[in-house]
Amino acid sequence: MFFYNLFLYLLSPFILIRLIIYMFRNSLNLEYLFTKLFGTKSIKHKQLWIHAASVGEMKIAIELSRELTKIGQTDILITSNTPTSKTLFEDSKIGNITHCYLPMDFYFVIKSFVKMISARLLIVVETEIWPNLYNSCEKNNTKILIINARFNAPKGILRILSKKIYEQTLNVVDHVYCKSKKDEDGYLKYISPNKVSNLGNIKYSLIKENDDIERIVEKKYILLASSHHREEIIIIKEWLKLKSNKFLLVIAPRHPERLGDILSDIPLSGINISIRSKKEKIRNSSQIYIADTIGELDSLIKFSEFTIFGGSFVDQGGHSFMEAAIHSKAIIVGPYMYNFVEETEEFLKNNALIMCQKPEMLKNIFEKLLRSKSKREIFEKNAKNLVIAKKSIMDSYVKYIKKHING
Repeated sequence: MFFYNLFLYLLSPFILIRLIIYMFRNSLNLEYLFTKLFGTKSIKHKQLWIHAASVGEMKIAIELSRELTKIGQTDILITSNTPTSKTLFEDSKIGNITHCYLPMDFYFVIKSFVKMISARLLIVVETEIWPNLYNSCEKNNTKILIINARFNAPKGILRILSKKIYEQTLNVVDHVYCKSKKDEDGYLKYISPNKVSNLGNIKYSLIKENDDIERIVEKKYILLASSHHREEIIIIKEWLKLKSNKFLLVIAPRHPERLGDILSDIPLSGINISIRSKKEKIRNSSQIYIADTIGELDSLIKFSEFTIFGGSFVDQGGHSFMEAAIHSKAIIVGPYMYNFVEETEEFLKNNALIMCQKPEMLKNIFEKLLRSKSKREIFEKNAKNLVIAKKSIMDSYVKYIKKHING
């Protein structure tokens, strides 16, 4: 652990610069910077602590908190890393539950933070594995669970260099509840078999069909959801080949603050674009609508003709497509779905998902889905049926968490 901390402190100037850049890009105040660097003194002792890195994990943390509240666990702190996850927490309005940012994994900072909270149990959602955080929790008698655990081991020389650190860090965890067999197998290379279980993907249980959602795009459209750098231009090029005036391409980037980068990638001459954050209207001539806002993805998915999920046409590992499934949408993903291997394979096996191996194939897929409503309905029905069949997964997680609380 000495070399990990030495390396971290050597990197600290670069971490500071990156945090400052991130702060200005996202129009954050100095409180964010100071909390990430030094922690906070405003949080007192909490019984339960849930850590959710970003938006996807925060959705799980919010719903888990609601379920834990039902069984009498109300003294809960949720920490996260990003302003978008904080916004999601604030919009959820979940009772008296507290939120703050998790500080960087500097030894003395995280040691003080863990001692201040002194929680009985830390529940980490999905993938956050921080050596100083975990070891400080052990020394402070705070038990650790990882739920909906997803683990991608480093490759090549990084795997060799980090193996001992991962083993030492995961050794202090009470239990790892994985979202898939693949993830369970990954953790078993670093941790004892009696500490690892596969309960399934909790995100299946989170998806709720909301009939009261307001439609925000009146024109018929297809949706590119959670797109990443360079992914927008890949999809736009194939979309424009259709030369369609009847349908609009709506882009909801994973990180809305990337608007400038997106526009710089698109050849603006000859393309009619409207931008939601600038309150620009969609006209009959509009070809692309950039929905660079937060909290509207559910509506955009629900009223789309079908949905393309980003993070899968560039090497990001994909994103969860469960929200589209519960809304009975035909779903298109690219070849990079390694973060959701079992879910993708199951949906493909049940004819509930379309995987496009090459971007050049998209034009043909678009044409088939737009021309044939019956073809879309096959994928729509199969996707929704798969999600509904797995709604009880949250109950399993709560049952096992309750045992650790009482144990």
